[in-house]
Amino acid sequence: MYDNLFFDADGTLFDFMSGERWALKRIFSQLKIEVGEEALESYSQINNAVWLDFEKGLISIEELKIERFRRFHRQYNIDSNPIESAEAYEEELSHSFHLYDDALPLLEHLSKSGIPLTMITNGISTVQRGRLLATGTLHYFSTIVISEEIGVQKPSRAYFEKALEMAKPANNPLVIGDSLTSDITGANNVGLDSCWVNRYGMVNEEGIKRTYEITSLEELLPLLNL
Repeated sequence: MYDNLFFDADGTLFDFMSGERWALKRIFSQLKIEVGEEALESYSQINNAVWLDFEKGLISIEELKIERFRRFHRQYNIDSNPIESAEAYEEELSHSFHLYDDALPLLEHLSKSGIPLTMITNGISTVQRGRLLATGTLHYFSTIVISEEIGVQKPSRAYFEKALEMAKPANNPLVIGDSLTSDITGANNVGLDSCWVNRYGMVNEEGIKRTYEITSLEELLPLLNL
């Protein structure tokens, strides 16, 4: 029996892609920049690449915030300060209300089970805490572990060791997340069981070990005998 559930945020509980597009459209409208769907998809690819650099420890979170917009502006010849875009984006994203439909029912069910919930996220602190407040989900989590606040990031062993130290109890937690490179690899780094939330039918090309694989959060409850 697991004594704590370590939940990732973006792509697991929060529909990050919807929130991302919503925030981007708002800031580009404010900056009077016309950006179509193709450009939004390009930004998403740039963002994913920059986040991978962050996970590998190649750049800091502060560099990440600006670098993704610097690359995007350069690719589309946008004559705007990437720092201003980054600040506006962060503000808008913190107000996004894009929870997956299965997230709130699951959190409510788990809150009645007595199992402590811990949020583990590499996301930007102001964004993640703003979302938790905006969606009314903050009270479900007894512990929140944000990489920007503790100085180390998933999937590093140091991050998960800190999460295990902060979360009480956490003798046998289950790590639940959508990212093979961040959540599942991180769990493997410290010998924890993991549950890969594979909503979009992605292929595990590298054969990364995971204990469970589900396509929706509803499938988690039977695994926990709840």
